[in-house]
Amino acid sequence: MNFRRVHDPLISVVMPVYNADKYLVPAVASIIEQTSRDWELICVNDGSTDTSRQILEWFAEQDNRIRVVNQSNLGIVAALNGGCAIARAPLICRMDADDIAMPDRLERQAQTMRRQPNCTVVGGAIVEIDADGEPLNLSRLPSEHEAIVDHLLHRRTGHFHPTTMIRAEALEAVGGYRSKYQWVEDHDLWLRLAHRGNLTNLAEPVLCYRQHAGSVCWQRAAQQRQLMNDLLREAYAARGLETPASVISTNEAPRSAAGPGKWARIAAKGGFSRGCWKQLRSLHRSDAPWSYKARMTAEALLRLAIKRGHDWFIRSPSERAGDFVVPTFPQWQQRAAERGHTAKSCNNERAA
Repeated sequence: MNFRRVHDPLISVVMPVYNADKYLVPAVASIIEQTSRDWELICVNDGSTDTSRQILEWFAEQDNRIRVVNQSNLGIVAALNGGCAIARAPLICRMDADDIAMPDRLERQAQTMRRQPNCTVVGGAIVEIDADGEPLNLSRLPSEHEAIVDHLLHRRTGHFHPTTMIRAEALEAVGGYRSKYQWVEDHDLWLRLAHRGNLTNLAEPVLCYRQHAGSVCWQRAAQQRQLMNDLLREAYAARGLETPASVISTNEAPRSAAGPGKWARIAAKGGFSRGCWKQLRSLHRSDAPWSYKARMTAEALLRLAIKRGHDWFIRSPSERAGDFVVPTFPQWQQRAAERGHTAKSCNNERAA
């Protein structure tokens, strides 16, 4: 699949990759299958020790819009800055190697940038999925600039990082990502870009965001907490404001990864019954105390009943969260498998 270039692309998708071979095929395929065709995909392989490099190079052979950059393990900020530095498009789109873009993501976000020339960043809602691709939750963030900045200054998420599309000129003007804030590099970037123009989020999902034990958000919590404290002090000082004590975290307790009990309740609250039942089965196969299993099960089933009742009486069928279907790419999975470039756990099939 070769696309003759007569001009630079409209969108540069930058995807840092580190040991992501379990999920890489659907992630890359979700960009190839976009309704918008005017893009390039820059995959920065950050010293992967699994088969990620081979998968990326195979994809690059299939589509000349895909470029692969191999580097030693320098970290997420170096990978992002390296990818953005060679991007040719006026719009830079973030993508993670374990997520799945919605089919019209690039088209919708580019349209927003076209309609809002003062917008520097557009993000969007996410559907959280488990390691096997089962939907667990629909998460939205504010769409108004002032509300997003308020979230950022009060230690809350303003944009889901891998959902964002950024104007390249604004990114260059603020100096890109800063290595001193690695692990909260996105929060830092949004606070600086807020001075260059408006921030916004789309209300509809643009991405399926994969939650699994290998996610950075579960591995770097202690570092993130202290870096966030430093970042917020700097952000308030830059605005001539005193840092409120309420935004500085003093909690030293380590953050634990969400287990199946918590995810069952989250999935139930969102109306994702398949994900709820799957997590409950995992919970009951675990060695957790029976009292905990019983409590989590009761809470999840109650939430699911309430949500289903609400959807039935209040919302139209097209808006019911439980009807959401995660995009799959069987043709790419099969071709990758034939070349030995995919693992059993990355086939994006629903768990039984």
